[in-house]
Amino acid sequence: MKFLVYSLLALLGTICHVEASKCTDCIASGKHWCVTVNECGFSPCVTSISKALNCPELPDKAHAYDDAFVRSKILVTTAAAFNNNPQKCFKNAMPTMTLSKTFSVNCSEVGPQTNCFGFTSFDTAQKVVVMSFRGTQGATQLTEEILDFFTGKKPFFNDAGHIFTYFYDAFFFLWNGGLSQDIRNLKYKYPDYELWVTGHSLGGAIASIAASYVVHTGLYTGDNVKLVTMGQPRTGDYDYAVWHDKTFPYSFRIVHHKDIVPHIPPQYGKDELFHHRTEVWYNNNMTTTDPYKVCAEADGLYCSNRQLDSYPPDHLTYFDINMPDWGSQGCPKN
Repeated sequence: MKFLVYSLLALLGTICHVEASKCTDCIASGKHWCVTVNECGFSPCVTSISKALNCPELPDKAHAYDDAFVRSKILVTTAAAFNNNPQKCFKNAMPTMTLSKTFSVNCSEVGPQTNCFGFTSFDTAQKVVVMSFRGTQGATQLTEEILDFFTGKKPFFNDAGHIFTYFYDAFFFLWNGGLSQDIRNLKYKYPDYELWVTGHSLGGAIASIAASYVVHTGLYTGDNVKLVTMGQPRTGDYDYAVWHDKTFPYSFRIVHHKDIVPHIPPQYGKDELFHHRTEVWYNNNMTTTDPYKVCAEADGLYCSNRQLDSYPPDHLTYFDINMPDWGSQGCPKN
């Protein structure tokens, strides 16, 4: 049975790859790809694709999404960022993981002080190093993020697009606040370890930038990084998403049902922010038996973008756990 499932997944991946190639070539020629009939330039078309990143393509088998891995490992490292002492979470939920350092900085250039928090850790049993970042805390920080939607974006190097200003600044406040030195020390000490980068909400956006930065600067290679975020808002523009998708074979954005945050800032506007791959949408309560969809499009009118309404608690609750509460309590066993 397992062999049959893997065979079907491999076949589906091959079909998606072929369709993606046709779709990409079609868009490169200046036409639209009609999803309804899988033809280039077909008109009238009920559902069409005009952005190459929305051409249907799934991760290969070697980098496939694994619900059990995310629930047992990534959920812990993500929730631990909501505790000022992440080791409390590791003690209860992942005893082999050891905290290296925490970083807490003011990430507001103007106005009231707002805090950004992250940590590094390592696990000699699993042979991994971790960077994880806390989500938005309180109404003041949320207000600052929303107001900064109108201040534009900043370039991410010369070849990797642009990043939304608030997220860009937040990452560099943390990077210059000690994260840079510690992650370099961990890389020197554990040169062959895999890097996991995680975060929820604002922390998901910072995680995306952090993973991109350590790869672009040559500290890590994209194929040795696992980036997994939950409730991540749009972080950069289309060019950033293109660069990201060429760089990271293992990158997943998990979205819970009617969580509104992954849909802000708006996709289209003067800054044209755009999600990178790969969305995993749980259109349910995310219990252990609930299904999920690995989305073949980066940021099209499919998967969670089909939701016309929102439900605020879905942003806090992932995998049937209130993320901030569980983490702040030390990730107690159920």
